[in-house]
Amino acid sequence: MKIKDSGKKYDIIVCGCGSAGFCAAVQAARAGMKTAVLERHGMPGGIMTVYGNNDVAQFYAHHKQVIAGIGWEFILRLNEKGFAPIPDMSVDAPHPYYGIHVNIPAAAHMMDVMLAEAGVDILYNRSAVEVEVSEANGMKHVDDVIISTKDGLARLSAKMFIDASGDGDLSAWAGARYECGDTLQPGTIRYYFKIEGLDEDTAREIDAAMTRAAGENRLLKSDYMGAGINRLIGCDGNNINHISNFNGADSDSKTAADIEGRAAVNRIMESMGRHGNLISNIAPETALRETRRIICDHYITCEEYVSAHYYPDSICNSFYPIDLHREGMQGIYQIFLKDGQVPMIPLSALTVADIDNLYVAGRCASGDRLANSAYRVKASCMAMGQAAAAAAAVAVKQNNGISRGCDLDAIKSLLREHGAIVP
Repeated sequence: MKIKDSGKKYDIIVCGCGSAGFCAAVQAARAGMKTAVLERHGMPGGIMTVYGNNDVAQFYAHHKQVIAGIGWEFILRLNEKGFAPIPDMSVDAPHPYYGIHVNIPAAAHMMDVMLAEAGVDILYNRSAVEVEVSEANGMKHVDDVIISTKDGLARLSAKMFIDASGDGDLSAWAGARYECGDTLQPGTIRYYFKIEGLDEDTAREIDAAMTRAAGENRLLKSDYMGAGINRLIGCDGNNINHISNFNGADSDSKTAADIEGRAAVNRIMESMGRHGNLISNIAPETALRETRRIICDHYITCEEYVSAHYYPDSICNSFYPIDLHREGMQGIYQIFLKDGQVPMIPLSALTVADIDNLYVAGRCASGDRLANSAYRVKASCMAMGQAAAAAAAVAVKQNNGISRGCDLDAIKSLLREHGAIVP
């Protein structure tokens, strides 16, 4: 098939416009880079919006703000309009309390606005499908990305690339090494209720019906995590099921995960009998917590993360407990961070090994499963996205578009200029 040359030459192309990719694209453009962001969906935000998990955590650690910058600006702008209530970060509470629940339509629109304000070329409904790579001096170099458009395949060129795809697609296609084990964390599918609560008699009726269905194997406990109907309604179907044993980095397995996710919600609806229509909508896909982890120059271990290890090239903070979801009803393996400990992310964990002009940011950053289960959350992804873009901008301006050997102080200065907190 003929591939059309778009004729556009970019400084930086960002693949994926979730939490990490959004912040990366805005930072790159604000730094004066000619920037494009690719997103396969027609809406930005990824897990936060398209997939419906609208809890953004955590910007604060031990009552002190540790992540700010473009991600926090996004939150504040939503908050000013009443679309992102910020909890009191000075109180002692279990960690879910500190999440900021954004209004999904408003959040997606705000991302559109901030990207446009920065001057980013917004390429929604366009998927990367292939990467063209050259090689010199023992290193690979990403030359172009091939994208799918309504007009057919097109080629885009850039000096630097940032893989914020979540699954590490761009990196894997470019020949990067990665880890993606046989055992992966389960996914979750979001669904929505028409109402905010039920009277006690109706709730008891539905709970009894669901218990019977579970006893007869018409409903799996992992479909609803054994929760009562008022708890399901209270969280509006958010983060309340486990869709296990699927790999989102494999198209066949991802398709099966999406089918099973819808089947799980349908089992809940059927078990509710005449009340099944209380569930009114569902996310278009099952959101998977873990797929590829791209191998970079540094590999973050769980021990490093929970001990808040300091790296010479620490570039941003992260904060969340180790949070490894396990199959079905096995629960979550957690390690909570001790008071005062704030984990850091080194730039070398975002610099893809063996490729000289590619960074990763977000869920596919380099580390082991346990560390990844913590730094994969949205606020940390926002910080990584902004950091990767600042590094890419400095690489273009000062280092001939090569990711290694950049002036670390210049990268940190650029981040601070745009509101980020740098370790």
